[in-house]
This record gives sequence, C-alpha cells and structure tokens, in this order.
Amino acid sequence: MNYSHVHQLGFVVRDMEKAMEEYGKIYHIKTWYRAGKRLDDEMYYMGKRIADPGFDLIVGYCGNTEIELITTTADEGLYAAFLKEGREGLHHVSFFVNDLAAAVKEYEGYGFQVVQNGYMTGKTERTYYAYMARPGEGAGRIIEFSSTVFFGRLPLQRNRRNMFAGVLTGNAEVAKRMR
Repeated sequence: MNYSHVHQLGFVVRDMEKAMEEYGKIYHIKTWYRAGKRLDDEMYYMGKRIADPGFDLIVGYCGNTEIELITTTADEGLYAAFLKEGREGLHHVSFFVNDLAAAVKEYEGYGFQVVQNGYMTGKTERTYYAYMARPGEGAGRIIEFSSTVFFGRLPLQRNRRNMFAGVLTGNAEVAKRMR
C-alpha cells in the first residue's frame, strides 16, 4: 500500500452553515460540494447496521486536500458518539485507497479495529469506507480508508476536478459558493 499523503481531514460539526463559513475562511475554500446519497446506502457501527444514519456531509478542497464537514441527527454511530461527548472539530484523517480490504487488514495488524463502515452510492459511482481506531483511542486518532469505484469497477480518486465532474453527472451538487 502507498500512503503518500492524507487525502482528507474530516470534521464533525453541529451547524453546517456556520461551519462552511468558518472552515471556508480557514482553508480558503471557494466551493463546497454535497455528495449524493441514496436510500440503498448502508452504514454499520460496531458491526450493527444503523437503520437511520441521519448524516449530511459537505466537502471542499484546500489544494489537493479534501476538507469534509459532517453533521448528524442520528442517535447512534461514530458521529453521534463524538457529539454526545461534547466534541466538535477534527474527527478523522482519511486515505483514499484502491484496495480497501488490504488497507483494513494492514491496520488491523497495527491494533486498529473497524468501528464504522459502509458505502454511499451516487448515480454512477459508489464509495466504500471504513473508520478504524484502536480500543480506547478516540477522535483525531481515527483513520478512515475510502475507495470509490466508477461504473462498478473503475477506481476513482476523489479530487476537486472529479467533484466538479460529479456535479455534471448528478453524483454531487454545489452546496455553497463562498464570496
């Protein structure tokens, strides 16, 4: 596996509008995007399927680094647990990988375990993800691996250009343009 750099910083926030303004200034983000979600998306927390994950996520780009903002209305799951602890802010770092199973297996060897995983589906792509942590360690030490496939088989690295293309294909929408 090649982990050349962290591709994403993930922040869990309570107020998405306020967060887009604040993080937009901090990271010089001009456009925020919302990935499309569908009813057939699945999320598992500690191995149990979450019936209503109730989350929203927005992404923007600071150079090649994706800045992800997540808010949730769910009662269970990693994001809800973070907010119930009275926390807000940096939650995880993420690597985009072509082989999710291999990345998970490697980090299990370092003592990490999968705490939340699943997939999100757009019109022409599906993103699989796994959040991993060591028992007793929390936010900021959580590693996410995600892998996106286009038309069911072609690996796709998420970046600003592909997110813009996602708007054209209906896989994403512009959530907010900053001034």
